[in-house]
Amino acid sequence: MSTPAGWYPDPSHPAQLRWWDGSAWTEHTHAAPPGQGHGLDLRKDAPGGAHGHPAPQDRPAQHGPYGPYGAGPHGQLSARALATPDGQPLGNLGLRLLARVLDWVLVSAIATAAGWSLVQRMVATMDESLDAVAAGDTTATLRLLEDPGFTAASSSFTFVLLAVSAVYTVLTLRFYGATPGKALFGLRVRHWERPGHPTWGQSILRWVTSDLVGQIVPFYLLLDYLWPAWDRRKQALHDKLGGTVVVRRR
Repeated sequence: MSTPAGWYPDPSHPAQLRWWDGSAWTEHTHAAPPGQGHGLDLRKDAPGGAHGHPAPQDRPAQHGPYGPYGAGPHGQLSARALATPDGQPLGNLGLRLLARVLDWVLVSAIATAAGWSLVQRMVATMDESLDAVAAGDTTATLRLLEDPGFTAASSSFTFVLLAVSAVYTVLTLRFYGATPGKALFGLRVRHWERPGHPTWGQSILRWVTSDLVGQIVPFYLLLDYLWPAWDRRKQALHDKLGGTVVVRRR
């Protein structure tokens, strides 16, 4: 059993409390309330015992931080966070992926409806190209990519898709703290240190450093999706640049 996330006596400064995120000490501290601090028995009250080492009764269970603040049992970097400094659990990566897929489906559906005439033009041009290929014209596919009508319709639809994505993502994050996909799976977006909806700047920056950059650099999008798998706070790259995290709804 691991020690629950919460405020505990700081192993290195008994007069203050430090946030234990469920797996490691964080950098967040505040003064101990009156009557706490020097009078606390750190070996009993702090996760892992005094100075971040396990108290004798804790050693068999092997929980709590085993080294100085910020370090693991042999001085390596501590384990991944399980919650924000105020105790809100971080979001499950599987649910985040499902939410992302649902949001993509919704954005694509809205963009298709908004740019239906463009979709029809692209489909008609592709049908002509496929008919030509079926008739034995092996260069028809290459000509499709050079067709000015198809290229113009494709570029215009990409613009519509990005515009819909921007409005969908930025407005829902700013006013609701979650996109519809995240809300459906019980997830929220917030600042790491404090609760509340993302600011306008954070909402816009999350979209720019995810969907917009991903449209320009496809490899970045893949890296952005995978980053939470090894990040200590389960942050994607667009979370880090926007200063946000994804959490479970309380």
